[in-house]
Amino acid sequence: MAIYHTAVKTFSRAKGQSAVAAAAYRGGLLLADLITGQQHDYRRRSGVVETFCLAPPDAPDWALVPGELWAVAEAAERRKDSTVAREFELSLPHELSDEQRAHLAFAIAEALVDRYQFAVQASIHSPGTPDGLNHHVHVLASTRRIGPEGFGEKTRELDGGASGKSQVQWVREMIAETTNAHLEAAGLAVTIDHRSLAEQARSAADRGDELQAAALSREPTKHLGKSATALARKGQESRLALENETIEASNQEQLDMLSLQAGRDGRPLASQTLGREWGSRASVPHLAPGLEIRGVSGIRLAQVIGRHHEGTEAEEPISLAERIAQALRDLQDIARARADLSMHRIRAGLEWARDALADAGETVAIRQWVTKAVLQVRALRNAVIGRSMRMLALGRAERLHHIAQQEWERFNSDYPLGSACYSRPEWIRRRERRLSVLEQRTKELEKAKLRGSDGALAEVDADVLRRASELEGLAPPGELLPQQQEVTRIDEQQAPPTAKPKPPAVH
Repeated sequence: MAIYHTAVKTFSRAKGQSAVAAAAYRGGLLLADLITGQQHDYRRRSGVVETFCLAPPDAPDWALVPGELWAVAEAAERRKDSTVAREFELSLPHELSDEQRAHLAFAIAEALVDRYQFAVQASIHSPGTPDGLNHHVHVLASTRRIGPEGFGEKTRELDGGASGKSQVQWVREMIAETTNAHLEAAGLAVTIDHRSLAEQARSAADRGDELQAAALSREPTKHLGKSATALARKGQESRLALENETIEASNQEQLDMLSLQAGRDGRPLASQTLGREWGSRASVPHLAPGLEIRGVSGIRLAQVIGRHHEGTEAEEPISLAERIAQALRDLQDIARARADLSMHRIRAGLEWARDALADAGETVAIRQWVTKAVLQVRALRNAVIGRSMRMLALGRAERLHHIAQQEWERFNSDYPLGSACYSRPEWIRRRERRLSVLEQRTKELEKAKLRGSDGALAEVDADVLRRASELEGLAPPGELLPQQQEVTRIDEQQAPPTAKPKPPAVH
């Protein structure tokens, strides 16, 4: 079953740790520490599926090269007790394929980079245990934000204290929600929950699900560290592994007893959740508010990872006033992205309609005009966002292709045919997998370049200008109303005469 595990830790010189050494070990790389003069060679280590670097769009090119990134990160720290790196270690669902896990790892790393503006190296590791389920990724992050000029201020909000706790909570929620979105996108009916078992048990008790609350009161297993995992790879037992086996056996015995008692009492098995993974959530939540990317033109574009989930209750219909308010917000987005487009006329019309709605109530003429205007404003906004999305997709495709190209070249240089690291079948399999990824990234880049070409963008710009012209040419709402007649409200057959607001003066 899919499990949730996330751990955050730091690397400090005070403990004799090095960001270069950590990056080399996690990525299976040969990296040189320019400060100590040491070379860290982990090219022979097994279990590394893929390693890639991510950084903000305006970061220097060297931020995507591990050998340069961590050397500069170390050089940016002056103190002998400096914290030189921060790591986010998290489990990846074994139910997903290698490619799906890679996409999930990229999405999580990208969300972290977008929020904290640091550079990261993500290294996906394959299971090192006999059960073959321990897929995970190490996201090694710089402790400083990075921009066009290189490293800048420290990410202090991730340090200890109340701020650090709230940030770690956001990270935990984001990882759980992103993982659940990818599980659902893969058509899998499993979810994970970032909350502790105690919190889940209290939640079950609050909703009156006593059986589920009892099931969630089980003892949690212990995380296998590096030493225990190394012993498991060799087929040897460790103290932690034996303890986990005992805990799992005890939990299973408790589950059997609960199921038997439920059957005797004629109760369902904890809302059918005892047949699923303990601790999973019944539904996939919405994505965390932090999962956003800043559009290249200043529009905030939601990073779509999963589908929108409808609630069980029917949503309240959107009122005409709310539609006007949304259209005015859309106009603000358009103005931020395209200051050259004249939106004064349509904005004045919407504001006039808003005031008329508040003063005289809804009329057929106002409703018809607002409906048409709102649809045209949203269509224009979508066209502007579409252009931004093309540029974002091109930048992302270029970064992914660069990562795949680097991984392909690194494998061929570090592991030539006949090297002692892998058997010939294993060498062929690993090489073909990297070639397949590179070919896929090349196709994606070609498609993104085509959509982001000058000709394609010129067509989009022409469409934007056409829609903007049509919108500004929309007749003001005041011209559609009778000048000397009473305003008839939709919800009243006979309404008292009401003074009609003065239409906006447009020059």
